[in-house]
Amino acid sequence: MSEDKETYAPETCCHCEGLGCTYCNKTGTVMVPQPAQKCKQCGGDCCIYCGYTGWERPLKQY
Repeated sequence: MSEDKETYAPETCCHCEGLGCTYCNKTGTVMVPQPAQKCKQCGGDCCIYCGYTGWERPLKQY
């Protein structure tokens, strides 16, 4: 069986525009599946559905 693994790449956090905030662990970027897509709920304006990052399905980093 072949497993299709998602490829993640860093994208600029829409909440802080790359300056660093609590939603991106103060890095200014978030890992998102590629191709990167803005959040369907807010269009990249940051909401609870995208973890306030502006991206669809961001990888949770703790």
